[in-house]
Amino acid sequence: MKQIPASLVTHLSGDTTTHCLLLRVLTKSGDLYGFTNLDVDVTYNPATVDPYSTGDDWGSASHRADNGFTPERMQATADLSVDNTELQGWVAETGITEQQIRAGLFDYAKVRVYRVNYMDLTQGHELVLAGTCGETTFSRNGWKAEFRSLTQQLKQPLSQLYSIKCRAKYGDARCGKAFVWTAGTVTSVGSETDRIFTDTSIAQADDFYALGVVEWLTGDNAGAQMEVDSQISDEVTMALPLPYPIQIGDTYQIRQDCDKTREMCRDTHANLVNFRGEPDIPIADGGTLMVPGAYIRR
Repeated sequence: MKQIPASLVTHLSGDTTTHCLLLRVLTKSGDLYGFTNLDVDVTYNPATVDPYSTGDDWGSASHRADNGFTPERMQATADLSVDNTELQGWVAETGITEQQIRAGLFDYAKVRVYRVNYMDLTQGHELVLAGTCGETTFSRNGWKAEFRSLTQQLKQPLSQLYSIKCRAKYGDARCGKAFVWTAGTVTSVGSETDRIFTDTSIAQADDFYALGVVEWLTGDNAGAQMEVDSQISDEVTMALPLPYPIQIGDTYQIRQDCDKTREMCRDTHANLVNFRGEPDIPIADGGTLMVPGAYIRR
């Protein structure tokens, strides 16, 4: 059952109400952003007025009206289906910028939405939504972030299955390898200015960083990460285009990753002892599957 402070319930039950929604977003970098669908900023800290412990401990924030948001139809069910809606906001000259959104500001961010009486914030809040951001898109006038509720986490597998490739993520506790980032600076840009760049300081063998990750530290793409498609000598080609063209002088950091095969785990990372796959499991013969009538029982 949802817990709402009695004074707020009394207000919401009245003939005239003065309530608004507050959206709070805690990014993976630990930065807190606040938005409201009201036409003025609202400063609120849910931890200070929280008789039922429904608020977060992220601290006080000024919930901005110029970057204000409007939630679409909120879908929730009584079973364990994932609650879903979309949060729409606008881009202003201050606050959240187009560049931050395209660089993945909302990726994996924690989200909470509260309903409050903006004329009397001491009445506390109603917790409307709690979860994480899904896919974020940008349009000409603003941004749109998909909301995914906490019940989505219940849909994750709890047991490990046999697999040909390693089940561990490169760099996690099961893998045991630590990320080794190498800093660099762009010295020239290739024909595809949003995918290809050169750094004369790269001295590793060809494809040493293939399947790795580049994280941009400065420039228009600051904060964005992208997988490496290939690395030939000192030229790096990324898997997908970046939001903005790469500029000479942009700084970045790059690291290796793994394709989860036994060969790469053994030969490249010398980490076979922590390999979590079963590559010798017999698999179906692809050629047999192409023979007409091969699986017809007689």
